[in-house]
Amino acid sequence: MTTATMTVTMMTTERRVGLTVQNRLTLAVAALSVLTLSVVGVILYTVESSNVSSRITASMTQEIGEMRSFSENGIDPQTGRPFTSVDEILSNFLAQNRPDEDEALFAFLTDGRVLYQGEPEGLLGGASAFEDAVAKVAEDGGEIHLTVGDVEYEGFVLPITGTEVGNADTQTAPTDSQTQTKGLGEVAGGAQATNGLGAFVVVHNVSASQGDLVQIMQIYVVVALAAALLISGISSLLVRRLLSPVTELRRTAQSISGGDLSSRLAAKGHDDIAELGHTFNDMLDRLEAAFEAQRRFLDDVGHELRTPLTILGGHLETMNAEDVDDVEETRTMLLDETDRMGRLVEELLLLARARRPDFVRFAEVDLSGVVSDSLAKAKGLGDREWGLDVPESLNFRGDRQRLTQALLQLAANAVEHTEDGQRIVFGAGEDSESVHIWVRDEGTGVPDEIAEDIFDRFCRGSTDGAGFGLGLSIITAIAEAHGGTVALDQTSIGAQFRMILPKGQK
Repeated sequence: MTTATMTVTMMTTERRVGLTVQNRLTLAVAALSVLTLSVVGVILYTVESSNVSSRITASMTQEIGEMRSFSENGIDPQTGRPFTSVDEILSNFLAQNRPDEDEALFAFLTDGRVLYQGEPEGLLGGASAFEDAVAKVAEDGGEIHLTVGDVEYEGFVLPITGTEVGNADTQTAPTDSQTQTKGLGEVAGGAQATNGLGAFVVVHNVSASQGDLVQIMQIYVVVALAAALLISGISSLLVRRLLSPVTELRRTAQSISGGDLSSRLAAKGHDDIAELGHTFNDMLDRLEAAFEAQRRFLDDVGHELRTPLTILGGHLETMNAEDVDDVEETRTMLLDETDRMGRLVEELLLLARARRPDFVRFAEVDLSGVVSDSLAKAKGLGDREWGLDVPESLNFRGDRQRLTQALLQLAANAVEHTEDGQRIVFGAGEDSESVHIWVRDEGTGVPDEIAEDIFDRFCRGSTDGAGFGLGLSIITAIAEAHGGTVALDQTSIGAQFRMILPKGQK
């Protein structure tokens, strides 16, 4: 027993895995949470980035539209006088407008100066790349994209020509010194003169606008990681609680491996895990009953075989080999005992086969015919008054051979407990759910003290017979294989054993 226990323990140790079901489920939930939050973050960043681009485009479009309307009108809204030069249009528009956040307005004057309105853009104002980009589209206008010092900019250039300026014959053109630049910044150095062509440029700092979004996404990443950790921790606790019956099941199974079948799971609730616990407990009940029955069976078999073996050994030891009569008597007795042991083994094998699914083979049979045929065969068992009580026809789905075997066994028991001339009746009937087969005799009956145990293995109705007490166990096995039972009916005279078999067997 010690060696077997050690072997089971070693095998259990070898089967251990690195990750438990709880760990795998927790990791799966964590991975799913991170994946979900990542997908949400990517979608959020994509949508918000598109919104930022849309706002930038809308803001620049608005500024360009206002500048175009301002120049096409050609009238100074403050003085009511027409503009007399491109520079006056540009400088007045910049003086009267305030750009949005992260936006700057530039006016490229005809004399080469560059004015701006908005927050000082040190990187952009002194960059030759900016002036080159504007110069490329100054005549026709259009969008510009450039990066200065890791800062991304987007802009739009609107050329301003002399066609927007009012009639010079009726208005006095201001000199360069009259161009309004109050409140405007001027880029140091300026640009080259443009021969009467000015340009209005609106520039947006894309990096600054995207900076708020980047900051929000950084906060989102921190919050998402914290949420994933929180979800993983909560899921770990929930999984541990939900799988606690499984853990207990494993421990109980390990204790069973050590030979203890008395442990049971504390199944609580009405979910699938609780149902698993109830099912496992039912299985343990059946296993415990089977092991107990096996133990009793082996004890009984050992006891039954010990007697004939002792008889065989004793007679062989005391036999006088020189006495021919003694040898013949011993031989006859030994053959009789070996026959008895052979019958015992056959009956035990039959009971063992009763657990197999092919022990019975179902087919449509006429139960009245089965009982009548069995009665005809049973008449050779003894000189009795045989009787039959069956309907004309009684169809049933069962195994004809096994049913005949059970009836003949009941007949043998009845013959053993009756005398010549006493009555033995075979009968059959049915009710709404079952069919009934019985054998009734007028013999000595079954003593009350053994009536409850009469169907147990090796339980004999009397000590006079030569049987082993397995006949009723075989009959019970046949009835149970058909889904039914065997009962001992109450009678005033003799005994009646009834097989109750349910209808509708497949």
